[in-house]
Amino acid sequence: PRVNIVMATRPPYSRSLPKPLPSSPMLNGLNSLNFGREKSEMARNLSKQNTAQRSLFACVEGGGQSWLVLVSEGVDPPKEIDSCRFETTEMKDGKLVSREAGDVIQDCVSWLKVFESRHGKVTSIGIVSFGPVDLNHHSHTFGYITTTPKKGWQGTDVVGPFARAFKGTPIGFDTDVNMVAVSEYKYGGHAEGISSSAYITVGTGIGVGMCTNGKAIHGLVHPEGGHIRVPRYKAPEGLKADWLDENGYDNYSGNCQFHCKDAKGNSKLYPCVEGMANSDAIADRLGILKKKLKDVPDEDPVWDLVAYYLAQLCASITFLSSPEVIVIGGGVMNREVLYPKIRHHFKYLLGEYFVHKEYNVNIDKYIARSKFDKVEGHVHAGVMGGLELARRVWELSDKFAIQKQSMQIAQLQQALIAKDAESHTLHKFVPQPQSFGFSPVGMLTLGLGAGCGAALTIGLMLRAFRPSSN
Repeated sequence: PRVNIVMATRPPYSRSLPKPLPSSPMLNGLNSLNFGREKSEMARNLSKQNTAQRSLFACVEGGGQSWLVLVSEGVDPPKEIDSCRFETTEMKDGKLVSREAGDVIQDCVSWLKVFESRHGKVTSIGIVSFGPVDLNHHSHTFGYITTTPKKGWQGTDVVGPFARAFKGTPIGFDTDVNMVAVSEYKYGGHAEGISSSAYITVGTGIGVGMCTNGKAIHGLVHPEGGHIRVPRYKAPEGLKADWLDENGYDNYSGNCQFHCKDAKGNSKLYPCVEGMANSDAIADRLGILKKKLKDVPDEDPVWDLVAYYLAQLCASITFLSSPEVIVIGGGVMNREVLYPKIRHHFKYLLGEYFVHKEYNVNIDKYIARSKFDKVEGHVHAGVMGGLELARRVWELSDKFAIQKQSMQIAQLQQALIAKDAESHTLHKFVPQPQSFGFSPVGMLTLGLGAGCGAALTIGLMLRAFRPSSN
C-alpha cells in the first residue's frame, strides 16, 4: 500500500515457534534424547529474544485543541502502555492563549524519548494530523502542516523533529481522517468483506478521509471534503431563529476564511461545510462559548441545521466515490441525535436515484458511528488510525524483512532439530536385525545354506524321475 514513510518499517510478526510434533509412542524418547522443543537451548534463547522485541507502536495524533501521544503493544487488539495529551492553549495573565506550535510538537517528542528510556525503543511511529499537510516526499516541505485555517499552525514542521530525535525509527505521516478511514475498513467491524470506507470528523474543523481497496486515497494532495461548497440550509416553514433570515435561510456568514466570504467580506451564497457546521459555527449562531455546547438541548433546531450540512457532505461522498460505509465521529458527534437527522436529510438528498438497500433499509449501517468512540481510555478512532499507520510503515521496512527472514531461519532450524530427533527416535525403536540374534555373517551363512539345500533337493527330484536304461 502507498504509505508516507520517513523510514520504512512494519507490523507485528508472529513470533510463535513451530507447533510441536504430535505425541506418539514412537516419539516418547524425544525428551530422553534432549531434543524436546521446551528443552531446546535455541527455543529458550528465541523466547527471550521475542519478549525483548515486542512491538511497541507509537501514535501521535494532532488536533486543533490538543495533541495526543500514545504507545500500544500491538494493534489488533491494541494494548495501551502509556499516553500523554498536550494542550494547544494555555492560561497567561488570566487569558486563554494559543501555544507555539513548535513547542507542542517538541513536548510530544520529549515525552516519547522519556517513554523509551523507561520501556525500551518503539518499533515505529505513526503521525496523523489535521490538514492540509504536505505528503509529497519530493517536496522540501514534506511532513509540514501547510495552509490550515488554524492560527499559528501554518507552515509547521511536524515530521522533522521526530525524524531527528528518533533516527533509524520508521515514521509514517498522513492526515488523521485518512488513516481512520483505513482503520475503520480494517478493524471497524462493519459489513463483512468491504474494501472501501469514508470517515468524517466533526469538531473544530471538518475533515474527510477516504479508503479504497484497503488503501488511503492520495493524489496531488489528499482529500479535503470538509471544504465542499453546499447550498445554505432552508428551515421548515414557520421556524424562527436568530440565525435565520426573513425567508428562513441560514444567515450565518461562516467561519472558513477561504470559502465563506469574498475579498470584501461578503457572505458567499455557497459556503463550505466546515465553515457552516464546525463547533465554532454552532456556538456562534447560539451566541455561547464552545464549551457550553454540551448544555444545548437535543430539541434545539440548530442540530437539524448541522445535520443538513453533514448530510450534504455524505451525499457528495456517495455520488463521487460510493464507499461501502461512511463513519462519522469527532467531538460534535457525541450529540447522538445527529445521526438519525443526518440519515433523514441524506435520504431526501439522494431522492430515488439509488435503489440499493444500504441507502434505505440499512442506512443506519451505511452512515454509522465508530465503535472506537465508545471504548474507554484513549484508544479512540483517531488513535487507531495512527497505530495502523505505524504498523504499516513497520511492515514496509527493511528491518521487518530482516526480522521475518531471521524468524523463518529460526523456525527452519527448529524444524530440522525436530526432524533429526524423530530420526533418532525411530532408529531407537524400530527392531534391528541384531534383536533376533543374527549377525550379518550369520545372515549370509543362512542364505547360502538355504540356497544350497534348494539346489540339492531339485537335483534329487530330477534324478528320481529320470527314465531307466534297462
